[in-house]
Amino acid sequence: MQHARPSRSLRASTIALTSALLFIVSMVNPHVYHVAQVLFAVIFTMGVLVVDAFGCATLIALIGGLLHSFTSIIGPLLLPSWLVRGATADVFLKALKVYGSRPHPVLRVASAMTVSSLATGLFHYVVIIKALGLIPEPPFLLVLVIFVVVASSTFVGSLVAAKAVNRLGRPLK
Repeated sequence: MQHARPSRSLRASTIALTSALLFIVSMVNPHVYHVAQVLFAVIFTMGVLVVDAFGCATLIALIGGLLHSFTSIIGPLLLPSWLVRGATADVFLKALKVYGSRPHPVLRVASAMTVSSLATGLFHYVVIIKALGLIPEPPFLLVLVIFVVVASSTFVGSLVAAKAVNRLGRPLK
């Protein structure tokens, strides 16, 4: 069933607000061993589902990543991790036929967002930490714990966000 998409101004403001909120959460997240990931997942998922268009996850991630690169110790080298998150989310949400669906299939949304989160973490670990050595490598057990926390938090946060957006019952205009 096709529904009217949100207006351009609502989509643009949602993208901007979501990106800014993700930047704020990303500033806190490393300091609390990624337990704020559930908040990141809720915000990212809600923003993507409200805009409900292929490419919006990548755009949200690009803007959030640009903001974060100004404050990160590795600067713009952090941006590819954000782009992996957005692009992976877009590809999986499109492949799982989430974009344009109403109500949004919550398990497919949560699965796509979790894969996106894990792909980002893996990219960040392999490229930024291992290959380039830009950030000191944490103990492997801590890395595993972070991956488990991030995956479970993202799955739960995305489920909650998809259910919340579905409760709106109609697209925003």
